[in-house]
Amino acid sequence: MSNRTVRRVSLGVALLLAAATLPAQNSTRKIRNAPSELAARAGGGVPWRDDVEAALVEAKRDGKPVFWYVPSVARSPMDRKAEIDRYLMGGPFSWPSTIELLTEHFVPVKQVASGARANELGLVHGTFLEPGYVVLDGDGVVKAKLDQVTTFHPQWFETPLRRLVGQPLERFPCSVTAAEAWRRLQAGDLAAAFGALEVAAPYSPGDGPEGRWLLGVLQFRAGQRSAAIATWRALASEAKDSPWGWKAALEVEGHGPFVHGFEVYGELPAAVLATTPSDGSRAPEGTYTEPELWQRSVAFLSTMADDDGVYRDSIYDFGGTDGLPNVHAAVTCLVGEALLAARARVDAGTLTLPEAVAARVDTLLLQLRDNALAEGWLALSDRDEILWARAYALRFLLAWQRHRVADAGTVDPGIRSAIAALIALQPDTGVWFHEYGNPFAIATALQALACARAQGFEVPQDTVDKGLRALAMNRTDKGAFTYGQTRAGRAPRESVEAAAGRMPLCELGLYLHGGSDQARLLASVEAGLQHHGLLAAVRKYDDHADRLHYGGFFFWFDMLGRSEAIAALTDADARHRLAAQQHELILKLPEFDGCFVDSHELGRCYGTAMALLCLDTLARAAR
Repeated sequence: MSNRTVRRVSLGVALLLAAATLPAQNSTRKIRNAPSELAARAGGGVPWRDDVEAALVEAKRDGKPVFWYVPSVARSPMDRKAEIDRYLMGGPFSWPSTIELLTEHFVPVKQVASGARANELGLVHGTFLEPGYVVLDGDGVVKAKLDQVTTFHPQWFETPLRRLVGQPLERFPCSVTAAEAWRRLQAGDLAAAFGALEVAAPYSPGDGPEGRWLLGVLQFRAGQRSAAIATWRALASEAKDSPWGWKAALEVEGHGPFVHGFEVYGELPAAVLATTPSDGSRAPEGTYTEPELWQRSVAFLSTMADDDGVYRDSIYDFGGTDGLPNVHAAVTCLVGEALLAARARVDAGTLTLPEAVAARVDTLLLQLRDNALAEGWLALSDRDEILWARAYALRFLLAWQRHRVADAGTVDPGIRSAIAALIALQPDTGVWFHEYGNPFAIATALQALACARAQGFEVPQDTVDKGLRALAMNRTDKGAFTYGQTRAGRAPRESVEAAAGRMPLCELGLYLHGGSDQARLLASVEAGLQHHGLLAAVRKYDDHADRLHYGGFFFWFDMLGRSEAIAALTDADARHRLAAQQHELILKLPEFDGCFVDSHELGRCYGTAMALLCLDTLARAAR
């Protein structure tokens, strides 16, 4: 799911300005636009050295530590190295306070890790997952080390570095003029932040660019995407020699971390700032209760849709750039399903949301429903990613019918159309596919159709039977499912170790239509939990990353499949035990701001929605 070259320039939203409209096609061509000359200057305010060994000599002479920013490591399987680097350059390394900190108190180096020094420090594939940094004293001794940084926040990023050099951070790093507006934004009070910004205007020359940037942030967070882009475009034009101007250009062109949801400014718990990060941008264990994760995640999701109610932060283009509208549709429907679950909790009195967030969610849900009922937002000629758009639209509309019975008449025709569209994607072989035919695509389609049947909709048995035969062809006698589709007449070959992530979803696809049993379903879940570490180890890679071909883009996909398989277990003791194990794993995964991510290509909206769906499913399993 992706969007580096987003094509719909609708309503001037940040991501869409980077790309031209593409003709209908069905290719795997990836069109990845480069930043403009101005946008490419982002991060250039830091006086980067390009050689660690020379920097160590300088550090020893001047008595300063080396700050080595590691954009990548040798032979890394990461697909989007350039995009990750832009996120860091346009995020932390564009904040004036961070630029000043690194310039005055460190010897900053930007260099891909390779060679003897990198090996000695463990800056290697499989051990150090970019992006990250290492701080060294003049003798090359490690003073700090951090990788897997996928969420950016000025206070969070600077606090541990300031501790190292005795430069305490007493408040959010911003200008005095804009301080109140930043404070209000951190607290989630957009109206007050706008008001504070107006009081602070007009800005002094030194505060002008920051104030203009902040105005765009507030507009973006308030759902005024077109206004935010106009504000930042003007800033980029007027402040061509300012880090704020460079950052604004990067965001306008769709390359920056803010428009993709990786840069956040919310208020952080004391536990987050009191602890020196040691596990990427993950929150210290126990920072958030589950209700707090729901509150923070829903608040985040409520601010990330474009003006037309579509989530376009993802840049997943493995099926080609022409498939991005379908990726965005799939993510949007998953977010919609998660927001429906959140709204149901509010109605049941088990979740409270600020009034402004609840109102925004209600407005968004209507937009998402209308999108899911339409076809104009899809790339109908694409055959690489359209399965996910069709299956998740069906799931979302079925969830709408369950949660909003009074509105059933509105969505019933759309559900029938969604069922027909999903069936139409199935070839005579029965093998549903996305970029290629495979068992997890088949299982996804079968699961969605089983849900439709359970809610009283007609699904042709012939369609189900073909799908079951195709899916069963991939199941070994040990319960492992192959990665790709097994050819007719051949025996499936796959190890449980390599297949454990997808086994629960695939077994569930069979079980829901009578093609499996409780014993096999239970075994698949237990295998998934037994080998969970393999999946977790590559969670933040954006491509296949180990010898078993696990990749980060499978993490939340497999986690949801496992959660839903657990919920289908009829043995209450086993269900409760496994649900508790799965729940414990998820509560250890939030980023420091209370949201979720796996592969950065799929994005934080996708990861956050999938995590909420897992939590909602497990709550039912625990009953």
